[in-house]
Amino acid sequence: MGNGVFVTGTDTGVGKTVVSAALVRRLTQMGCSVGVMKPVETGVCPGQANESDADRLMAAAGVDDGLDVVSPYRFPAALAPLAAASAQGRVIEIQEIVRGFERLVARYACVVVEGAGGLLVPMGKDWDLRDLIDRLGLPVVVVGRARLGGINHALLTLEGLRRRRLAVAAVVLNETLLPSTSAHQDQCASTAALLRERAGVPVLGPLHYQPHLDRDWSGAIDRLASSDPIRELVDRAWTGPAGISGSPCRGPER
Repeated sequence: MGNGVFVTGTDTGVGKTVVSAALVRRLTQMGCSVGVMKPVETGVCPGQANESDADRLMAAAGVDDGLDVVSPYRFPAALAPLAAASAQGRVIEIQEIVRGFERLVARYACVVVEGAGGLLVPMGKDWDLRDLIDRLGLPVVVVGRARLGGINHALLTLEGLRRRRLAVAAVVLNETLLPSTSAHQDQCASTAALLRERAGVPVLGPLHYQPHLDRDWSGAIDRLASSDPIRELVDRAWTGPAGISGSPCRGPER
């Protein structure tokens, strides 16, 4: 359907927004025309302007397309999407998300879409995130933790994508905590090494932990956008065997 990537995670809180925003910032620094989408977001507090995932992605891209397009489903309850929607008496419609995506594809050369939670999180009563990825037709970037447990979660996510024959551009490992001890450092190193042996797709990173992320979000994203893993992600996502045909900086197809 368009030129872009879908960013999913091995779990919630693994750094999907961090990786998505850094990727978007890198592409904009290259002069690319980039749109963003966070189709479903939960735990959104109306009084905290510019702190939601969707707001941060729009800031990284320097766009203002309106939340009705970028993030059509936003819920205050910090629950799984299906539960959060049910609490509001609403239903998440996949076709509504597809329509918003089509509008963005018509405007931008590239669209970065960030999912919610993990791959199998229920979005509706009879569909999950994989159904949305399939409908959008985008290759997937999987974000995982660079620590103990990260191997199992990443391989299970990749297995779930392969069962649906969904293309994977890369796995990006992220340090969600400071590896302050030698044991933690060994966990990060061994997680990355074993995944590179077993994943069957490029495994990038880990992205270094950003201690001041909450206080200086934009600065942290700038630093990550210039990091080797994000630079390599751009190269691999658009040139690798499971990547996107064409350049992320080409004009949108009409």
